[in-house]
Amino acid sequence: MLSYRNFDNYECFISKCKSWLYTPELDILVEQFENRIPRNLAFTDRLDWLADFSQIWDFRKIQSVAKDLKTGETARWLLSNSNLNEMQMAAAIKAAEALGMITGQALTNKNQVTILVLGGARMSCLFRMRFAKELCESYGIRAKEIVGLTGMRLISDSERSTTDTYAPEAKTEFDLMCEAAKRVFGLSREASREGELLDSLNDSWARIRYKSKIPITILAAPSSEPEKRRANTADTFQFWREQRDAEKENSVLLVTSQIYVPYQQLEAVRILGIPYGYNLETVGFPREWSVGMQGLQTAANYLQEIRSVLLSMQKLFIKKI
Repeated sequence: MLSYRNFDNYECFISKCKSWLYTPELDILVEQFENRIPRNLAFTDRLDWLADFSQIWDFRKIQSVAKDLKTGETARWLLSNSNLNEMQMAAAIKAAEALGMITGQALTNKNQVTILVLGGARMSCLFRMRFAKELCESYGIRAKEIVGLTGMRLISDSERSTTDTYAPEAKTEFDLMCEAAKRVFGLSREASREGELLDSLNDSWARIRYKSKIPITILAAPSSEPEKRRANTADTFQFWREQRDAEKENSVLLVTSQIYVPYQQLEAVRILGIPYGYNLETVGFPREWSVGMQGLQTAANYLQEIRSVLLSMQKLFIKKI
């Protein structure tokens, strides 16, 4: 839906984003919260209006019950629909479907690509790595390399019931991604290991390369603001770019969860596409894999991520148009 090609002009990508932002289901969704998007707004004005309005969907801030006691962070998998009525929940699900957050689309590029498997909580690392393998074996993707891209986030107590099913000894998200790669691809031999493990995990980084048919690397990025927060999506993209000698017009396929596809695609375009000319496409593993252990499929989750997309779109466009 928001794929980015370096041979597209900038207006072409803006057109794709406009189509996303003017999706009719967004207007219907806002009306369920007793408001209405003003008519005839220009693209950036509509974007600003929606981003401001979406503060009421910031459940990570609203729902203190979702805060993990160990890390102090609000966990997405602990969000609930307690602040929503039935009509709002139904409208949120319909909007999420229309906005590409529930059902994936067919890939447009199967040629030589670098696959970036994005890190995450609970079962995310395992499911995303498994889907990367499936893309190579069943969908005909020709991978030049596979990179598990993550940070040094500590695993929270509230996700242990899921992460212990495949990585019981893991302490960080980096550990989860390493274990996921070993399990999915049957890896046993490291080709190299390097990094800096500091007192502050936010400052730390690590890289392990494995010996395998397809080159596989697990890379943990440091935060660009270590005194304030852990590494975010943008930090991991930038660190990956800085750590490799990549040809400018490389094609990258990002693998994540479907709910995060629009947001992480926009962040990739902002960090890698426009500045460096990467061709970018983002896909999510099948939604049915999430039933039971993964979660993250409530209306509150989708509303939270719609807000994330709006904020990312602001970063990308407000100063450029």
